[in-house]
Amino acid sequence: MKLFNESATAAISALDSADAAYCAKLEQRFANMGISAKAASDAVTSLIEADAVPQTGVWAALPSAFKGLFPKKTEAKKPVVSEAFEAPLSEALA
Repeated sequence: MKLFNESATAAISALDSADAAYCAKLEQRFANMGISAKAASDAVTSLIEADAVPQTGVWAALPSAFKGLFPKKTEAKKPVVSEAFEAPLSEALA
């Protein structure tokens, strides 16, 4: 069933093959859900105009996705040991 209008079809044809395939699947899903042709066409056109077509095949979050979410760890400072409490190893083990 052809659900998307000419403007949505033209917008989809300008996409790369992976994004166009995703939009074709959306057309099938929208048809199965009973969504009107106008609403489906408007939805897919809005996704394309906003450059918000989800990327397929991205299953793992990369570290760059978490940049800025967590505070940077600072190196733990070594405790200051007073010279008065230092003892040679041989005395400490005796």
